[in-house]
Amino acid sequence: MALGDRHQKKDVEAALKRAEAAGLKVTHDRNGHNWGWVVCCPCSADIAVYCTPRNTGNTARDIDRFTRRHTNCA
Repeated sequence: MALGDRHQKKDVEAALKRAEAAGLKVTHDRNGHNWGWVVCCPCSADIAVYCTPRNTGNTARDIDRFTRRHTNCA
């Protein structure tokens, strides 16, 4: 992610950084309600990240779950 592509919610931003550290691709998309995507390149799975999630804790937990499931894709 570039410097200006930070998520405005701290816990979601922390989950996105953990996903990047695990090797997943985080893309910032300024289109509609989506802030961006977390993409697993080997298996082409993705999860949407919204600009203003209803519950930031649940969103961060969902990103972490996705990260755990796709860390070892080959």
